[in-house]
Amino acid sequence: MNTGIQRLYKHESVEFTAVPNWVVRDPNYSPNAFRLLAYLLSHAQGYELTYAQIERQTTLGRYAINEAAKFLQGQGWLILKREKGNDGRWLAKTWIIKDPASTADDSTMGPFHYGTDSGHIEEQLLEKKTVKRKTLSDSDLKSLFKEFYSHYPRKSDPGAALRAFRSALNRASFEDILAGAIRYANDPNLPESRFIKHPSTWLNADAWENGPLPELKGKKKQTDWDALKRYAEESDAQD
Repeated sequence: MNTGIQRLYKHESVEFTAVPNWVVRDPNYSPNAFRLLAYLLSHAQGYELTYAQIERQTTLGRYAINEAAKFLQGQGWLILKREKGNDGRWLAKTWIIKDPASTADDSTMGPFHYGTDSGHIEEQLLEKKTVKRKTLSDSDLKSLFKEFYSHYPRKSDPGAALRAFRSALNRASFEDILAGAIRYANDPNLPESRFIKHPSTWLNADAWENGPLPELKGKKKQTDWDALKRYAEESDAQD
């Protein structure tokens, strides 16, 4: 009788990603780190990625992706680079996957998988949401800004916010900026309105890359106040 693992499919019939056995069996690799590594290795040389695509296809949030990437960098798997273009603006991040056993420096390392988070090589459904920066008209810019501004939790200085938004689109995709704004607005530790960052400040700081806000000390749960309010209303109704 056969025991143990029995493979019922042929390797030739399935596209697969090779992950070293020692990685699979190493308890130091968290599920998120392993998921991100396998995901990055699954793409061919030159494949271009967006953060939104990574989030959607791995179900990892921005904070989880960044933490997993830090771990992979520490293990020697991953190098993240961000350089300035000829116009002085920051270009998109470059993801470089190398052999962690290699002792070569960055300039002499061997074959690697390469991609950037600025391009768009994915299914046709993404085309509606992906904006080509070179062809962005003023009306398109204002339309995207309107959507961002509607989700951002503080409405102030729209003129400065629009200028900061235009600049931010040179450093990140609209999807990433919008996702960050929605995440910020829905953070359970969002402070009261007067302490929320102005939208221009938030954009200029590339704050869409931030993780969750620190927990507010002494914060009263909104549900407690809601319960007290309902109790008072019910008491008044009975009187």
